[in-house]
Amino acid sequence: MIDLLADGNVAGKNLLSIVSRGSAIVAELLRLSDHVPSVFYLAEKADQVKYGPILHDFSYLKNAEVHESRISGDPNLVDLDEEFRESHIELVERFYRMFESIYRYVKDLNRYLEDVDEGVYIQLRLEDILVSESGKQLLAEVAASYLLLRVCYEMSGTEFVCAARRSTFTASC
Repeated sequence: MIDLLADGNVAGKNLLSIVSRGSAIVAELLRLSDHVPSVFYLAEKADQVKYGPILHDFSYLKNAEVHESRISGDPNLVDLDEEFRESHIELVERFYRMFESIYRYVKDLNRYLEDVDEGVYIQLRLEDILVSESGKQLLAEVAASYLLLRVCYEMSGTEFVCAARRSTFTASC
């Protein structure tokens, strides 16, 4: 039986690295979800009136030029956009880094599983990982992190995700 946590086991170290990154991403997601300023939700009528013209959902990406020309054509919106960006840039950057980390996590997890399947790790198959106690534990943790991230992705209608979309994709543009 293979000990994935043995010192010289590259496959185990790579899987452990993916597991730890997944846990860190979930932790950051939870931290960020507790600190989204209410303005990003546009729940208050005053926020809708004031910030509605500069905060957008994914529809921004389909018509970015239209939105940008509307903002750049109005000096008041330009000032408001700049003020908003300066006030929230640190949070927006944290969201961006988190979403980028999720992308890299999924990409690296898929690559790891492909490498195992293709025999990159000599004499190691997925079945061998599943027989190993440490392998079962690590794969269970990878699956749990992946599922949590997938559930968050699927909750696209929730206030948190809407706020995250607005802050990440539009406030930084």
